[in-house]
Amino acid sequence: MKIYISLIMIFSFIFSASAQSFNSEKTSAINFVKRVYASSPFEGVKKIEGEEANYFVVAVAYTDISKDSVLTMIPQAQIKAQNIAEQGFAEPCVKFEIIDHIEIGNQLSYLFLCTTLDEFITNTIKKNLVDGAKIISAPGNKYVVATISLENAKYSSTEMRDKVAFMKAKQFVNTLINGSTITSDQIIRTDESDSRTEVTNTEVVREQAMGFIQGLELLFSKEITSNKTTYVYFAKL
Repeated sequence: MKIYISLIMIFSFIFSASAQSFNSEKTSAINFVKRVYASSPFEGVKKIEGEEANYFVVAVAYTDISKDSVLTMIPQAQIKAQNIAEQGFAEPCVKFEIIDHIEIGNQLSYLFLCTTLDEFITNTIKKNLVDGAKIISAPGNKYVVATISLENAKYSSTEMRDKVAFMKAKQFVNTLINGSTITSDQIIRTDESDSRTEVTNTEVVREQAMGFIQGLELLFSKEITSNKTTYVYFAKL
């Protein structure tokens, strides 16, 4: 009983902390999702278009879950949500914030608001624009991301700048994956409630290093800072 009460307190803290980070438009989107789900329960993904941004929602459903397991199932539901999002959305999602859990009959559904890799990296870059490669550790998957910012005036054509950016991205990733030991500051965790470094990241990355560079994809190229084009490449580990 004490354990169950503690789990309720932990869940309440997580939920209230997430709610505080939601702006008014996002809160409206969340309420809309709840109404849609109440009228027509779904399992899978939905994209909600807001006036300022798009919001990505994932519903994960389970049947015959005991009340004692409702809260302990959240980490497992997060992983399942990321797998569903990967199949349902056109771009990777890396951060999953639980917004509600709903019981209808013998079915329990967890609703998650997820952040796309594009949005997550853009927000990270705006806080600290540094060229290099890092690993994004999400609930169910890991991604390696390379960031390169080039001054537009230094290149005679867009094509030349694109080629230089891709070469630099491969160099950064190769150094990270095949070079020195990966440190905790090179791993960005999307689970902000857990400050522990995943020690196994180094081993997992090195096992998958061979031939992996060719899998780099361009996530975006845009001007985040004036007179510079920022390129972000990624690959799933």
